[in-house]
Amino acid sequence: MVYGPWSDDIIFSMRTDDQADWDAGAPRRILGMKLWQVGLLGGMAALDCLVLVVGAVIILGSIPSTPGGGLVAGAPATFTPVVSPMGAAVAPSPSITPITMAFQFPTYTPYGTPAETYTPTPSVTSMMEGWVKFSVPEIEIWMPGSYAAGNPQTETDAIIASLKEKGANFNWDVIKEQLESVTDNYVMWAIDSYQGNPDVVTNIAFVYDVPNPGEPLGDYATRFVGAMSDSFRLVEQSSSRHPEYEAVLVLLEAMDTTATKTQIALYALKHKALVWDIMCFTAADEMSERLPDFDRMVETFRVLQAP
Repeated sequence: MVYGPWSDDIIFSMRTDDQADWDAGAPRRILGMKLWQVGLLGGMAALDCLVLVVGAVIILGSIPSTPGGGLVAGAPATFTPVVSPMGAAVAPSPSITPITMAFQFPTYTPYGTPAETYTPTPSVTSMMEGWVKFSVPEIEIWMPGSYAAGNPQTETDAIIASLKEKGANFNWDVIKEQLESVTDNYVMWAIDSYQGNPDVVTNIAFVYDVPNPGEPLGDYATRFVGAMSDSFRLVEQSSSRHPEYEAVLVLLEAMDTTATKTQIALYALKHKALVWDIMCFTAADEMSERLPDFDRMVETFRVLQAP
């Protein structure tokens, strides 16, 4: 599997580790690992890279944008994205005071039994029936019942237990290691137990960031895209809907051609002095099908308190 919002500093996907891999014949291995395991580690590296890049952007200061807020084809010469070793933690930016966050699951049990089901309102479609609300002290969001979610640093075991209960069969050791290695600005991580593409596990990271002083949200998104131009190509950037917050949607596709194509739907939402990045990682051939659900999830996102 390939890990998306996580490793290399932000996103995560995984390959299945079931008996069918062996029944199909002796699979190729690289350094003792099956191809899906290599892909999994590579995807996690991509997620770690994203977070590190954001931190690097803040540390290095404001990056000039193109006239009219256009997209940057490449990062300025003075700004070089740094890729840390896989699994390395990214230090919070200087403007963020590191804190120890104690998260809880008011609507989530260790075995994934929803404590609350979604009752559609007149403004919500029937496609959201059966959704569950997940929350930590900072944020809350509604997601399909196939997801397990919580604080990646302190609730990893509960997330894994829920995924197992829902029938998922992933590489649990890799998931546990990556979830527990993230930095404090990761307040929630969600993983879908349902797999469409057998090579990729769909997952979502919720991260807060500090924009440059007075920086418009569109410029923030442009700067983010420019910083990642060596590893991801821009598919689309546009405004997005949210009932309370200004929002921007950026679609990125990994340029790595050695594994299953993956894409990121990045939703950047402005709330007071922070930008909340909701990074949805999935297989490229699933993005068009999953994007409407991602949109609906983001519309239910609420900030409950400052980190």
